[in-house]
Amino acid sequence: MIRIENLSHHYPAAAAPALSGVSFDIAEGETLGLLGPNGAGKTTLMSLLAGLQGVQSGRILLDGVPFHKLSVRQRHQISLVPQDFAFYPLLSVWDNMKFFAALYRIRDTKHLDGLLERTGLAAHRKKLAKHLSGGLKRRLNFAIGLINRPRMIFLDEITVGIDPESRRFILEMVEELGRSGVTVIYTSHYLQEIEQLCRNLALLSAGVLVYRGSVAEILRQSATGSLKVRAEPPPSDADLAEMNGCRLADGTLHFDTDTPEILLDRLRAQGCALTACRFGFASLEDFYLDFLSGARHPAS
Repeated sequence: MIRIENLSHHYPAAAAPALSGVSFDIAEGETLGLLGPNGAGKTTLMSLLAGLQGVQSGRILLDGVPFHKLSVRQRHQISLVPQDFAFYPLLSVWDNMKFFAALYRIRDTKHLDGLLERTGLAAHRKKLAKHLSGGLKRRLNFAIGLINRPRMIFLDEITVGIDPESRRFILEMVEELGRSGVTVIYTSHYLQEIEQLCRNLALLSAGVLVYRGSVAEILRQSATGSLKVRAEPPPSDADLAEMNGCRLADGTLHFDTDTPEILLDRLRAQGCALTACRFGFASLEDFYLDFLSGARHPAS
């Protein structure tokens, strides 16, 4: 569906490019997590993909058509829900919906009513947007992003600063979009959300794509793990030395190995009763914190 080819972008007076030679594909109906530290280039990439900025170098294609050649109809199939509130605070919920619908020449008020029902805003349709709670403002932002019945939607930090009920409500709606075949590109600093919603991940660092693949695979990339062992007596220092730098602390054997099955066989042969084993990262957050520390850099 989307092909990104050698995409680069440099802001005037910036010391380094915001993006440098980024290339990857996004499949039809994929829910993709876009991850990276502040300044990694996520916002720039999303704004280019959403057509808010012109491409300086490289190409973005939608179904083989360069973005600058897309028809109005094709552009109207793309939606962006930004982190900042993108509605008029002095208009009511309903007037905001009608205003943004008019931009797409949509006059189907039943569709707008349905969006208010889906987002839990129907009871608040006459309220001024500025009088909504933080969670309801997020829902209004989301509802506006769905007015054009998007085929592809970019969701940028859409659950920041809201209550748990509204967060759960919005995440369920994102899952519903994915099930309905909408292509979703999702960014969040809440890594549990990306792990919950996204099967695949694109990781940016300093404007460069450093990983593109499944979340499950990136969690298996670590060559570190831990074993909790029961042994009488515990492995000797000599045994540990033979096991490539393993160390024992508080009954847990810490190791670095590319062949955990060999290590497990050796421990069993020594009479160790294994009570638990973990290999790789326990969560996306564990991986990401490790990545930020500079300990590992996954291959693209």
